[in-house]
Amino acid sequence: MIKAKQFRSILFLMLKLGVFGVLSFILFEKINGFPEGFQPPSNINIGLVILFLSLMPLNWFIEWLKWKTIVASKNISLRVRWHSFLSGMVSGVITPAYAGNFIGRMFYFDKKDRKEVILNTLVSNGAQFIISIVMGLIAFTILYSNTGSSIEILVGVFILTSSFGLYFFGDKLLSKIPFKIFKELDLVLVSKTFRAKLLGLSLLRYLTFIVQFFIALIAFEALFDLTYFLWIALMFGAITAAPSLFLGKIIVRETIALSVLSMAGIAGSVILIAAFSTWMINQILPVIIATLLLKKERIHALV
Repeated sequence: MIKAKQFRSILFLMLKLGVFGVLSFILFEKINGFPEGFQPPSNINIGLVILFLSLMPLNWFIEWLKWKTIVASKNISLRVRWHSFLSGMVSGVITPAYAGNFIGRMFYFDKKDRKEVILNTLVSNGAQFIISIVMGLIAFTILYSNTGSSIEILVGVFILTSSFGLYFFGDKLLSKIPFKIFKELDLVLVSKTFRAKLLGLSLLRYLTFIVQFFIALIAFEALFDLTYFLWIALMFGAITAAPSLFLGKIIVRETIALSVLSMAGIAGSVILIAAFSTWMINQILPVIIATLLLKKERIHALV
């Protein structure tokens, strides 16, 4: 049994490495196909770069508000709430699609509360996922309104209604399954009011991402064009739907960004610099800061 599990793990890793290699090759070929090669911007707008950087704290402040909503009913100190949030940032960046933020958070709570923390963190992540997919579908519909078929529209409407339906009423459906873990969901998950709040905060965080990426494109010499917002939304939707490999969606993210935004007429070099800068500012830099803060105080066993 152990050998079978090890074989499956090795096979899955090899598959991921294979996909990673293929995507790396595609990205490399796209870069090689740039008409003038990869050229860094010669005239960076410093004012816009500062504005771009300033949106990072806002991004994580909104995520902090989501975490406060999740643990609103818990009688915990601000210190525990803050450190569990930081720990979730660190564990999230090393897991596929940053979905493992619950891993760092749960160890700050008693065992009886961990299931609640895990499930509601996943609900919060699900809210962010739904917003990204929904906005991506809306952007796709607007951009391709002249070429879209009735079937594509119906599929889009089905995805939208199913996503919101499962988000708000999925626990009721699962409670019909004759297993204890499903029957207790309505006792563990945050209320529908809180779920609506998480959805609203996820939309606000999503808009922050969109505006930040737009500013990055303009700062690195892309022309000012409001239709970029639609292309960025389509890009984020595609990235969200794509499977994750390593360190979030490294290589996957850049390949999709280049494939989608090049259709908007944006230079490939600008796209890659904006994508890499956004990733560094929103994910890597905050995680480095969080790691340093956690190591300084060491308030739980994993740090």
